[in-house]
Amino acid sequence: MDLERKTLVVSAIIALLLAMWGIAMGVYTESGAIMLDGVFNLLSSVMAFIGIRIAYLTSQNYNERFPMGYFAFEPLMVMVKGISILVLVAFALSANLQTMLAGGREPQIGMMLVYVVPAVAGCLLAWYVCLRSNQKQASNLLLAEQQGWLINSVISGAIGVALIIVLLIQDSSIGWIARYVDQILVIVFSLVFLKDPYLLVKNGFKELLLSAPDDAHTKPFLAALNEQPLVDGFSIADAMVMKTGRRFWVTLELECQQSQLALSDLVQQRKQLRALANQFYENNYTEIVFVEPRALSEDTAS
Repeated sequence: MDLERKTLVVSAIIALLLAMWGIAMGVYTESGAIMLDGVFNLLSSVMAFIGIRIAYLTSQNYNERFPMGYFAFEPLMVMVKGISILVLVAFALSANLQTMLAGGREPQIGMMLVYVVPAVAGCLLAWYVCLRSNQKQASNLLLAEQQGWLINSVISGAIGVALIIVLLIQDSSIGWIARYVDQILVIVFSLVFLKDPYLLVKNGFKELLLSAPDDAHTKPFLAALNEQPLVDGFSIADAMVMKTGRRFWVTLELECQQSQLALSDLVQQRKQLRALANQFYENNYTEIVFVEPRALSEDTAS
């Protein structure tokens, strides 16, 4: 089992443990914020287990059913995870707004603080594991896990900070706020973190549509390509880069400036450009297409 799958297994197990802890404590304390945290962990656990299967599939060879491989499953899963988080946030907002308008709920401060410490520790541990693994083996799946754990760490930590503030003010003239602190936390967290699942959906959808990747993925390679000395008789006509999950698809069109070229020159030029692509993209498929000069093709067409 490679590093990516090992990390996803660890992430899934931690998420499942925290989900059981969060949902149990959420039911016991009747806290919407803790319940939201627990359900978010349950979602993370399910998606991590699915990610393990996808990581295995992407390591397999092509077949007749999937001639381009299984790489599109990665952005598909990232997009599904983003949509799931958005749906979860929508339900949380709806439920807590109703509770808030009904007069709030008296929180069990002590038990909620008991929940926070192991929750934050578990989230930070999972975030660090995913961060280290993603640095060693870049992966969309690990990046999505890393972002999810960071969000969860902040949510869990903020619950603790807010509850400490409530302890300090509950006997003061503004102590009535304590009845609404749980709903306020959920609403604020939901609104603050809408951006991250939106970006997951957006980026996953772009990759499924074979949209051009961000400039950070293409500019360094294209700059190096323009400076790359070519074998005599060839020039770059066009260059296209697409990204699906961890796989980069590079297509290079080369104009043949001479009517006849040796086969050895074609092979040498292909090897040279594929070696250049390998320097920038660890997982890539580079296709070299040799075309006749445009001027010649236009004359032939006319």
